[in-house]
Amino acid sequence: MANLTIPYNLSRSQALIEITRAYKDERVPMLEKADLHRTYLRGADLSGGDIREADLSDSDLRDAYLCGAYLRKANLSGANLRRANLSKAILIGVNLVGANLCGAILRKADLRTTDLCSVDLSSADLQGANLLQANLIGVDLNRADLNSANLSNANLSGANLNGADLSQANLSNAILKDADLRNANLSNAMLKGCNLSRANLNQANLVHTNISFANLSSADLTRAYLYTANLNGTNLVEACLSQANLSGASLHCTHLFKACLEQADLRKADLSDANLNKADLSSADLSRADLSRANLREANLCGAYLCAANCTMAILQDAQLSGALLSNLILTGAQLQGIKAEPDDFVNFDIASLSSSFLDEHTAQRMGLSQSVI
Repeated sequence: MANLTIPYNLSRSQALIEITRAYKDERVPMLEKADLHRTYLRGADLSGGDIREADLSDSDLRDAYLCGAYLRKANLSGANLRRANLSKAILIGVNLVGANLCGAILRKADLRTTDLCSVDLSSADLQGANLLQANLIGVDLNRADLNSANLSNANLSGANLNGADLSQANLSNAILKDADLRNANLSNAMLKGCNLSRANLNQANLVHTNISFANLSSADLTRAYLYTANLNGTNLVEACLSQANLSGASLHCTHLFKACLEQADLRKADLSDANLNKADLSSADLSRADLSRANLREANLCGAYLCAANCTMAILQDAQLSGALLSNLILTGAQLQGIKAEPDDFVNFDIASLSSSFLDEHTAQRMGLSQSVI
């Protein structure tokens, strides 16, 4: 009954005639405010058509061609758009509630501010699509191609992005809380200021990614690849980065309180001024890493590789260093009060270099160090 109150420009029969004539005349169909509710349009060519405010709800548009179509404020709720081609289509304000876009092609489509909740976009091609401020809460984007897409300020909370390609995508200030990004490709993506708290990024590719000033608290980055990534000022409190590759990454002023970095690769990483209080860095490789002025109070560095690392003016009070490799470690001005280490841990270490560090007498005696280094 609701459809009877809508002032349609074209009835269903008129709309179907227009589609047929447009195809024969080799022109774009004019379907503004057309009634195409529950219409079979599988494989139909509606490319470039004016379909704004048309009712295509519950219609079968599988394999249809809608390239460059103007669909602003059209009703596509419940429509089956599986494998449909919507490249460069204008979809601003479109009703897509319950629509199936699985395997659809949406390259460079305009979906700004569009509500895509409950839409199936698994395996969809969204390369270069504009999803600025789009609502994608809980959406299935499993293995979707979002290369170079604009997702700035979009809400992807709880979205399934498992295996999705987000390389070179713009996700600045996007919300990705509790999102599933396992095995996702985020290389060279812009994630500055985004919210990824509790997100699952297990084995995700974040090479050369800018994640500065983002929220990754309690996120799972186990075995993630973050080579040369920018994590400056990022919140990684209680995040899991076990076995992650952070070699050459920039973590200046990063918050890593109680973070798990067990067996992580942090070679040549910049951790200057980072907060690693109570962090687990056991068996991590910190060779040639910059830890100057870092807070490592009560951190677990057992079995860690600290060869040639720079710990100038770092806080290592009550840190555990048993079994750590400390050759050529720089500890100028470092605070070492209460560190947990054994004399054997300093076998290949220049003890004289501790003269400029802060080490309490009790700890020095326990470690078998001479009075001259206190």
